[in-house]
Amino acid sequence: MKKLTIRNNKYLFSASISMLIYSILEIIDSIVIILMALNLIPNLSLVLKFYVPIIQQLLESQPLTLAPIFWAFTLMRVISTIGLFKNLLWGFWIGIISLTISMLLAIIFLPFGALELLACSVILILLIVGFCDNQPILKIKKENYKD
Repeated sequence: MKKLTIRNNKYLFSASISMLIYSILEIIDSIVIILMALNLIPNLSLVLKFYVPIIQQLLESQPLTLAPIFWAFTLMRVISTIGLFKNLLWGFWIGIISLTISMLLAIIFLPFGALELLACSVILILLIVGFCDNQPILKIKKENYKD
């Protein structure tokens, strides 16, 4: 019997690779927010304008207050990626949950949130299509029909 791996499902494998790339970007985000707080790099929020004033103000004056949010999403994406590559169901569900929350919060970080919304949507679609495969929505039970 052939052992099933995540590579056997092209959609789940593509979602896993995408989640790995997304995890790496989240790690970079987490490092950038620390570097901004330590004034080792310029505060990008002075150049990038967001539509929610409190987010803008926090990024300008106290970027570390938002760091736990960045770190939580980074942790969820890394754990999801590990679970996906190991073909474990908890990796799938952590990914679904983190992507859904990210999509809901992406509106706060407009206009750049649109890119996150797009990336999350693509990965979410790949995960769901890969999980469902070619299963029909409704299944006909043969015992209900008489020949």
